[in-house]
Amino acid sequence: MRKILSIVLVLALSAVFMAGCNSQKNRILFNDVKLSKNVELGDYKGITVDKSSDEYKSYYEDTITADVQNNKLYVKKTEGAVAKGDTANIDYVGKKDGVAFEGGTAKGYDLEIGSGSFIPGFEDGLIGVEIGKTVDLNLKFPDDYGNEELNGAAVVFTVTVNYVTTTTPREPSDYYKDLGYESLKEYEDKVTKTAIENYLLDVVCDNSKVKNYPKNDEKILYEAQKKIISAQLQSSYGIDYETYLSSMGTTEEEIIEQQIHPVMETYMILYAILDKENIKFEQKEVTQKLNQTVKEINNPQITAEYLNEFYGEYYFESLVVNDKVLDFIYKNAKIK
Repeated sequence: MRKILSIVLVLALSAVFMAGCNSQKNRILFNDVKLSKNVELGDYKGITVDKSSDEYKSYYEDTITADVQNNKLYVKKTEGAVAKGDTANIDYVGKKDGVAFEGGTAKGYDLEIGSGSFIPGFEDGLIGVEIGKTVDLNLKFPDDYGNEELNGAAVVFTVTVNYVTTTTPREPSDYYKDLGYESLKEYEDKVTKTAIENYLLDVVCDNSKVKNYPKNDEKILYEAQKKIISAQLQSSYGIDYETYLSSMGTTEEEIIEQQIHPVMETYMILYAILDKENIKFEQKEVTQKLNQTVKEINNPQITAEYLNEFYGEYYFESLVVNDKVLDFIYKNAKIK
């Protein structure tokens, strides 16, 4: 399923934004291109949605699954042992020759056991560990890890298991209040609308064709992703982006083609409909989206300025466009 980048973080107010965004030149994405020449739009009005179909039901279930995953609405355990498939919340310190090495320390890290996201032996070493206990894992970094100081190095990770969330999700009737809904019906209505919008977006994207990708906007999206990945690589593994590309055997051009273009296609189709239907949005709507998400994150350490720098100035503009265009497509659909 195509989805606009999932919201976890926010875009702050920026000098880039003008007083209003009612004209193309005042927006960040696709402000200097005529999208009608770059995008061949398929039908996006009058699309039929049959809520009794298996296809729609799969979108409904996917929407609930996404809520569970994005909001960590799994069963939380503070007793028992870690099992494969669990997500363990851990504190850890990695030491080489008795000295903590850069990028080897974290607190409150959520690690899915069996994901293979840590070096060999780390996740397996936690299986069976009692929640609340601390263990030492004697491990060795791969010879081709990508960090000269750690390639092939013997290290010790001291790991404390704080708690575990299982892969068994709670039912919506148990968690709708945790998401801020007054009633189960209110939540189910939201899930229904989201599922329909996701279905409609897929139909529109499948029926449309992007002919070429504006280079300036391609660069905006790529640099934003590169910054995020670089920060994560440095924090978790102590390596830079170039080392990552080399270890993965890929290039910037391949990343752009394989990861940026698919996301960019969805953006271009949404913005093309925005332009064709002359749908307006204003700065205050971007500000409202910002404030809403800051409130949802509810972490005093996560400032708007930080998120603006981290995620890129285009991000919340694109979320507003996503909401407005999908609402337009939804209102013009035939839902039965």
